[in-house]
Amino acid sequence: MQYKQKTDAELVVLLTLNDEEAFSELYVRYKSKLQYFCFHFLKVESEACDIVQEVFIRIWESRCFINPELSFSSFLYVMARNRVLNYFKHIDVENKIKDILAKQSLEEENIESDLISTEYQDILRTAIEHLPPQRKKIFNMSRIDGMSHKEIAAILNISVYTVQEHISEALAFIRHYFAQHSDLSLGLMLLWITLIPQHFSLTFFISS
Repeated sequence: MQYKQKTDAELVVLLTLNDEEAFSELYVRYKSKLQYFCFHFLKVESEACDIVQEVFIRIWESRCFINPELSFSSFLYVMARNRVLNYFKHIDVENKIKDILAKQSLEEENIESDLISTEYQDILRTAIEHLPPQRKKIFNMSRIDGMSHKEIAAILNISVYTVQEHISEALAFIRHYFAQHSDLSLGLMLLWITLIPQHFSLTFFISS
């Protein structure tokens, strides 16, 4: 099978079927580009490499939930930018970097956070409200509060695996809800919201 000649979409289909060679090809195809993107903001090569590794680990872990119909390159850049934001958050310069990143368009797909309209925020909010209480709480802690799986597990006294399962199920439900209540072509907007909540005013999702 000639993996190098396949499109991203074809490789992603194979990836969702646990094809390790397809994953390796996607890694080789985007590793350098993604490292350059991260280094542009971080100015530290080792940190840029670490973030790229984290992104691809997450890609493999969530491979069954990736939608082959969406742009894989956009998915990668969104995940990388989210992790760059988290990096700066931990060194206490979050506000400055958010301003920089908010103005930085992604050259690959020119995704802009201001494309998310109030209508789609409302759909997302409604979808989250339909989640079971515990799942909604875990989802909010992860996507809204920016907590790690380990932190959530420790606070709720559950396993990291349980946290991962709740988040995966929540994302699957939200994706299905969007498919029923909005245009499928806007599915990428859902990924943008769930992966980078810092760009939106989503505090109303936090459970009381």
